[in-house]
This record gives sequence, C-alpha cells and structure tokens, in this order.
Amino acid sequence: MTLSDYSISLRKDISASIVAELDANKARGAGFSGDSAEIFSIMKAYVLSGKMLRGILACLGSELFSAGRGPSPEALRLATALELFQAGLLVHDDIMDKDDVRRGNPTMHKIFEQREARAESGKPAEGFGEAIDFAALGEAMGICVGDMYYFIAWKLISDVSPRLGDRFSHELVDVCLAQIKDVRLGTHKAFPPLSEVLEVYAYKTARYTICLPLCAGAAIAGRSDAIPALEELGLNLGLLFQLQDDYLGLFGDAEELGKPVGSDIREGKKTPFMILLAKKLGDDEKPRFNAIFGNHSIEQEDVDFVRDLVMNHGIDEELRALSRTYAKKSEASLARLRGEVTGLDAGMMAILEEFIRYSLERKF
Repeated sequence: MTLSDYSISLRKDISASIVAELDANKARGAGFSGDSAEIFSIMKAYVLSGKMLRGILACLGSELFSAGRGPSPEALRLATALELFQAGLLVHDDIMDKDDVRRGNPTMHKIFEQREARAESGKPAEGFGEAIDFAALGEAMGICVGDMYYFIAWKLISDVSPRLGDRFSHELVDVCLAQIKDVRLGTHKAFPPLSEVLEVYAYKTARYTICLPLCAGAAIAGRSDAIPALEELGLNLGLLFQLQDDYLGLFGDAEELGKPVGSDIREGKKTPFMILLAKKLGDDEKPRFNAIFGNHSIEQEDVDFVRDLVMNHGIDEELRALSRTYAKKSEASLARLRGEVTGLDAGMMAILEEFIRYSLERKF
C-alpha cells in the first residue's frame, strides 16, 4: 500500500468519525432557535476540508504495531480529536494573522462576518446605537467556535485514555507558547536569529504535527517503548515539513495551496527565507524590499521581486540544503526505530519512509 492509498482510505474513516462526533454534539447541545444547527454545519464543513495529516499519522502510529486490521475505534477517536484541535488552532491563528482565505475558502471568522452581514442586509436601517461592526462580530464568533472544537476534542481524548491527557496538555501548552513567540517575532521590526524561528517551528509544528500523533498512536497500541525513537523522528520530519511549507509559500501554486502565493511576504512573516535574505540585501535592494515586506497592498510584481532576490542570493538553495539535512536526519531516526523497537509492521514502516520523501518533495 502506498502513502496516497493509505491516506485516502483513512480520510474517509476519519471524516465519518468527525461527522458522527459533531452530529452527536449538535443533538445534545442547546438549539437556540435553530442557530446552533447552522453553526455545527459550518464547523463540520471547515474541519472536513483539511488534509487530516495529524489524524492519519495517529492511525499510522497505532498501526505500526497492528497493521492488517485497519484503524481501531480508539485510533479513530484519537485522529478525530487531533483534527478538531487543529481546526480550533487554525481558526484562532487566522484571526491573529487577519487572514481572509484558508484552503481556498473564507476563513472561519470571515464566514461568520459574511453570514451576519447577509442576515442584516434585508432589515430596515432604523435602530439605535452605532452601526454593526461585522468584522469584530465575525472574529468573536470565530473565537467561540475555536473553543468549541477544543472542548469536543478534550472529551474524545478522555474517552480514549485519561493518561493521554497529560501528553496532550503538555504539547498544546507548548504550541501556545510557540505561537506567542511567533506573534512577538512578527510584530517586532528586527529580524531574529534563524535559531529562534527554528525553535518556534519545533514546538508549533514539528512536535505537535508529527511527534504528538505518532507517539499518541503508539501509546494507545501499548507500545510506549517506541516513543523516544518516534519523537526523534517526528522532530526532524516536522522541521522538514515546515521548511517545505515556507518554500511553497514563496514558490508554490496558489490553486494547489488554497491561498495566495506570497502571503507570508504581505504579512511580514519572518520565515527562514526572509531572515537569511535580509542579511544579504545590497544597499540598492533594501529600500524596495523594506517597502514590500509586511505591506498588504503589494502587487504580484512585488512578490516576484522578492522571489528573484531569494534566488539570486542563493537563499532557496541554502534552505533546500537544510531541508535535505533534515530528511537525512529523519531517515537516520527511522533506522533507529527499526533497530530499537520490535514488532514493527513492514508495510507501515514503508509508508512512514515514503512520508519522509513526500515531506521533501510535496507541492501543496
């Protein structure tokens, strides 16, 4: 079985589990004159539009020791919880970043902003007080929905295993600490050292996206002995994954990515590409770069200018070399897993090995 086949099959199972969980919560939640049903429908469509990477890796972590029987009910509940956590984090992240588009569709707070504006559009203009700030209303509703994703996910984690709660709490607190650091780095004008950004990537992406799902999957399979090797693998693989995200943010295809290419430039995100580039800019290049970086109103030709700078100064190859280093470290971690842990399924290990190649070569 290939990584693609495995992912497609699991997406169907995880999607069904997500639908069942959100429908169950809708049925037992307060109705609020039918408004709640629409909110759950919006939540369902949003979470189902994701790649479900974390859920897939959780099932893979479990099936490393029980392949051939398909994902267990516990593994599917774990996968569902991870996808709900991810949805909540993305909703809040988009509010903080003031992003309008996610996966080619409006972000959650924009969905609610547009929904409330439509609901009021046919009503008389008479009334009291100031005009409705639909943008603020959409953000407030988005924050609440993000919280709802978290609360439902925590219930699932407690169903799977109370002992997982400590691991999830620890990792998710670190995600939030990394997000605080990321927001601060983005707000300050100075470019930080590359090491600081890679530290953020380790806790905001690598441990949460790769380590946590794989290790939690192994834990519910009763194989805590595999966790040290899986954590090492997940950290290297997660850093590789995030560096490729940054590369695609500059050089990817907007249609495949589901968001505009160059959005990191418009938002002034201090990615490794921009950190290394800032050190190499010539005096004749700095004025235009400074006018472009962090400017939401720039045109495509401005994005192209920065991309050309990245290539002309060799930043793209420098970071591709770093990505290849993390790919090699991931392969070494996989070899450690094979050498230290017994009872591994060969087919699932082959899928994990393929995931390393995918992380280096993926286009979206």
